[in-house]
Amino acid sequence: MKGSSLFKFSPFAKIHQPLPRTPRESAQLLNALTSSFRRQLDREYPSSSSSANNDETGDNPLSSVHATDKHLRTILENPLFRVTPSNAASPGHQSGLGPLQEQKLATEPMTVFDELVASGSVNKTALFNCLRAQLVLASAHTGDGVVDAMKKSKAGSKIVSWWYASDSENRKMLFTIRSSTVTLLKFMVAEGLQKTAMAWLAMLLNRDLGGADGRISEAMAQTVARNFLLDLLKAEIQYGEGLVSAMRYYLEASRLPISTDYELGLVQYKKALLMPAAGFLCRAAMEGEQSQLKQMPLEMYDEYVRIIASWSLKSLLLACVPLFHPTRPDATRLVQFTERISRVRLTTWPKTKKENFVLYAITAIRILVDQQKFAEASYLARFIQENLPEKIGQESASSTFNQVSAEEENLSNLLGMA
Repeated sequence: MKGSSLFKFSPFAKIHQPLPRTPRESAQLLNALTSSFRRQLDREYPSSSSSANNDETGDNPLSSVHATDKHLRTILENPLFRVTPSNAASPGHQSGLGPLQEQKLATEPMTVFDELVASGSVNKTALFNCLRAQLVLASAHTGDGVVDAMKKSKAGSKIVSWWYASDSENRKMLFTIRSSTVTLLKFMVAEGLQKTAMAWLAMLLNRDLGGADGRISEAMAQTVARNFLLDLLKAEIQYGEGLVSAMRYYLEASRLPISTDYELGLVQYKKALLMPAAGFLCRAAMEGEQSQLKQMPLEMYDEYVRIIASWSLKSLLLACVPLFHPTRPDATRLVQFTERISRVRLTTWPKTKKENFVLYAITAIRILVDQQKFAEASYLARFIQENLPEKIGQESASSTFNQVSAEEENLSNLLGMA
């Protein structure tokens, strides 16, 4: 038995057709919605006879026509309706951007990012391109103007807001390209978002980035957290408050809890996390201004040394960090290290490690000379000459010895090094 035609009739049958595909169909749908809104508003808020004429023109702010227009205008002004399909990137496009967005990228990268967020089309390639373009714009300034430009762009805060509003998949996506987080951390530090960065580090170590499916593997957590901490400290020294502040965040990171499936490997996990950053801080102390070292609280530096000592009492890093103690620089450990190490082991070191060792040894010679420990200074200078390849020893040492004090130059002459 067929249903009665009465039950088939629906005054909104045209509205419930498939979504429009052409501008003409869109206009028809919009007119139908407008008429429906107006009829409903007329029923809820009937207009008086005195305002009938105004209703017809829509000039009366209390009229249903005016209310409908205002409501639709609010909807259509949403960023989602402002992004046109022509701006969307084609599948597989290398930049992750559409043609119009690529044109704006060089001058308005964060506007492009806002459009990507509004259209739900942020991807890892486009994210990196926006960050890189914004950093290029900021780098055109000089001195403090670079950091000021980075602050004004609000690139860090925009991406942080997007990240917290995103699902688990997009949260993970941010950490899949290190070049993106390296650049992002620079902006975050410039804007003073270090606490957010530390919160992210804690989430990485907990292996949960939040959301419905935010869990990550232990292997990913170890790798990303190690790089993230190192990149944060580099950004803090370059764009933030400097060495002392970087050391403070390092010590804070050392106290964060770690989620691991293998409790017996926790010590090695911590060492893998903290050692690269510890080595960077030691090198930064050598290359930085002495005034920054003198501002370092003693308890902070002593804790930093204790962390390194907990891994090994015979490491080169532990031998070097006392050289940069804020009030008691000491070369004893480095001298002892050279007495223990074999020449065979030295030959296995990569070139970068050998060059760094020479620089640390020259710093130790300066300290020994200042402390009038000439015998130890002489021994260490000869050790460099005798045990390291001639090219590395001379090239690395020559530029540094040119800057030593007159007393050190006299010592170099006595040793035949000048």
